[in-house]
Amino acid sequence: MKAKWALILSFFLFVAPGLAAAQSVEVLWLGHATTRITSVAGKVIVIDPFLTRNPTTPPEYRDLKAVGKVDLILVTHGHQDHVADLLDLARLTGAKVLANYEFARNLVSLGLMEENKVIAMNRGGMTEPLGRGVRIHMVPADHSSSLDYNILGIRTPDESASIRQGGGAGVSVGYVIEMENGFKIYHTGDTAAFGDMALIRELHKPDLALVCIGGFFTMGPEEAAYAVRELIKPKAVIPIHYGTFPVLNRTPAEFRKALGASAIQVLDVAPGQAMRF
Repeated sequence: MKAKWALILSFFLFVAPGLAAAQSVEVLWLGHATTRITSVAGKVIVIDPFLTRNPTTPPEYRDLKAVGKVDLILVTHGHQDHVADLLDLARLTGAKVLANYEFARNLVSLGLMEENKVIAMNRGGMTEPLGRGVRIHMVPADHSSSLDYNILGIRTPDESASIRQGGGAGVSVGYVIEMENGFKIYHTGDTAAFGDMALIRELHKPDLALVCIGGFFTMGPEEAAYAVRELIKPKAVIPIHYGTFPVLNRTPAEFRKALGASAIQVLDVAPGQAMRF
């Protein structure tokens, strides 16, 4: 009998926690908009890789090798603070890159990536590039985009501003990522608050939202709080895209205050702090 109870106790102390971790989703925010998501089956998705020159990235992650295995990279738009490490990370890990149609196709046409390493899609679409069970939904965002030749390391005879800062970049997007266990994560990308966030809620019912709050280039805490409380209505939210540059001077404390008395859980995590769901 004692041996039986010892076996049961050992299971709950040592085996059950490992099983719970294996059956959960890990979300690791690495500063600004950069996020690493690990699925239940261990598939790794990185969104908007901006690490080596990001002042809010934990020092250890400024070495791209520390990111580890990456199966898929999602790009919300072409601004340099979202794609600065895109090509290096893709080449280092062999990950495929998924982005809006124009941006993705131009990665190929400019000779930056091989055809079979790029997934070019558009808002409203869904794909399962990691196999059945992990669904990637591309959803709208209200923001600009650009194809910055300088940050991509391209030199061209045409030095016009329209080519260096905007040509062929397509539109900004967000993503809803549906995991094997049904958990849904909405990464807003850079965006203003817009009414169709309510449609994203109705269609996808996200459990967790990673929401930009920094202001100036995106919605600030007040607009983000309205979007979360009235439109998106997730169970939990992680504020992102703040504190990176002097103009992004809004804070999670302001966001929490603007959200008011709400059942939505605010997860004020530090860059490098992993969360499991």
